[in-house]
Amino acid sequence: MKEEKDTILKVEDLHKSYNSSEILKGITLDVKKGETKVIIGPSGTGKSTLLMCINRLVEPDSGRIYLDGEEILSSKNIHKIRQEIGFVFQHFNLFDHLTVLENVRIGLTKVKKIEKSKATEIALKELERVGLKDKAGLYPAQLSGGQKQRVAIARTLAMNPKLILFDEPTSALDPELIGEVLNVMIDLAKSGMTMVCVTHEMGFARAVADEIIFMEKGVIVEKGSPESMFKNPQKDRTKEFLNKLSQLYGKEENT
Repeated sequence: MKEEKDTILKVEDLHKSYNSSEILKGITLDVKKGETKVIIGPSGTGKSTLLMCINRLVEPDSGRIYLDGEEILSSKNIHKIRQEIGFVFQHFNLFDHLTVLENVRIGLTKVKKIEKSKATEIALKELERVGLKDKAGLYPAQLSGGQKQRVAIARTLAMNPKLILFDEPTSALDPELIGEVLNVMIDLAKSGMTMVCVTHEMGFARAVADEIIFMEKGVIVEKGSPESMFKNPQKDRTKEFLNKLSQLYGKEENT
């Protein structure tokens, strides 16, 4: 684990229901600067809803969320919050009519009001970071799924967020394209980017997670370091879920 650092994100007793279905049942967690937290759990257990509440894409029913010490649920400036909390979606969400460069640059010019030449410079730098500077003039339809997701990551990085939320960023990709996206994410984690990742990629979790959080039915069942979670989970349900993951995706070597 990394040494004690300033807390960037604090979530306290978060609740969210849709109609009569309670999705989040009092989630509490915190993320320190430079940490990577990996959230795992069955489908429909509230993982994506949690990320969307943190980014204010969904409004929780109760609870508090603090970003860098500031309570954000009461803030009227949602655009500012979304600049500071990046979000990488499962399905890329690129603009098909814009080039790769324009997709990465648009937030800088439209939201941050940065002058176009400076925005271009920043966008090209982030495209280089994800290995796609040479694709700047192409359109999304000309890219593979893995390349599209790397453009989406570059777009998020260009906004210089305080942390990035990843919602199953490899689940829509063909198996042979997953590695190129995970490698970018691993590099980001090692560079000190603060990240919260919903994923089933346990090799990634082993490599870079400071903490793994197992969620089920809207609550946190267990959390701990990758070593403790993989080698000695305290809850039977955690052990059962991790065993099922290893059967589905193949056993991961110890790293």
